[in-house]
Amino acid sequence: MQSDKIRTEHWRMYVGGELVGLLHLATPDQAWSTCTFEPLEGWVAVRPLFDVQNDAAKEGFPPDKGWATKEIRDRGVELRPLESEAAPVIEPFMIYVDGDQARFRP
Repeated sequence: MQSDKIRTEHWRMYVGGELVGLLHLATPDQAWSTCTFEPLEGWVAVRPLFDVQNDAAKEGFPPDKGWATKEIRDRGVELRPLESEAAPVIEPFMIYVDGDQARFRP
């Protein structure tokens, strides 16, 4: 039996208005939400940005790779809920996608 306190959340992820993937909440946290990531056709166009951003995070954000995070923010990321059109759209402050894992901070 599922408790009322347990919620499964799913979002469509858009970058620059283009649908790029689906997020499925795995671990909610106050600062970060960890999700599984399911790429869709639009992911091919933005994956290189996220790859550079992931490399930058692993390397302590060297100046020569900071452009990727800025580019992702400039394009705009929206997480639109699958369950309800009335639920709020999330525009995450930070979002990382690495393989089939994603994490975001609202």
